[in-house]
Amino acid sequence: MKLKALFQTAILSLLAAILFSGCIGTGKRLSVSFKPEGGSALKPGTVQLLVADRRSSAQLVGPEAVSRDLLKASQGGQLDLTTTMPSGSTISLSHLSVTNLVFEAVKNKLSTLGIVANPDTTGAKARVTVYVNEFVIDAVGSDYVGRVALRAVIDRPGMTTIYNTQSTGQGSKFRLVGDMGANDPMSDALNNAVNSLDFTGLNSF
Repeated sequence: MKLKALFQTAILSLLAAILFSGCIGTGKRLSVSFKPEGGSALKPGTVQLLVADRRSSAQLVGPEAVSRDLLKASQGGQLDLTTTMPSGSTISLSHLSVTNLVFEAVKNKLSTLGIVANPDTTGAKARVTVYVNEFVIDAVGSDYVGRVALRAVIDRPGMTTIYNTQSTGQGSKFRLVGDMGANDPMSDALNNAVNSLDFTGLNSF
């Protein structure tokens, strides 16, 4: 009987440990979900896509979250990305830097508009350079807040015509429980910023 009681106690302790560890942190990298929105189709073609990091701080996890010992697995600046295309198909990538993640998100956004984006100039009718001015997840009071600010410049080498488009995205969620709750506001911020970029300037090339 005593053995049975000890076994039950051990099981309950194990379950409590699992639940508690799940609450205080997943131990996983920040996982961002992106859904590109189509909008009006552009003149089909290929563009060169470049992404430049212009953040004042290269830290993905903000200082308040770091001071609270949160999001340790993402403090190295890497994220996972799952993109759900309008067709319903998904593309999953892991261990991405901020610039690589923005490249993939913008590339998939452009594909929904009929544009093929490559990092080189082969067959490119124009160049799209996306500047990452802000990309951070931080703790603010009882919330996680994600902020993304982007600027896209559309040009063609040798031509003076330049199209500028800027966007910002922010998402907050009242769910600061360890590492849990950070994915949603960061996903919201990314979706708002990328899907707000105006690429209609590509019709001029």
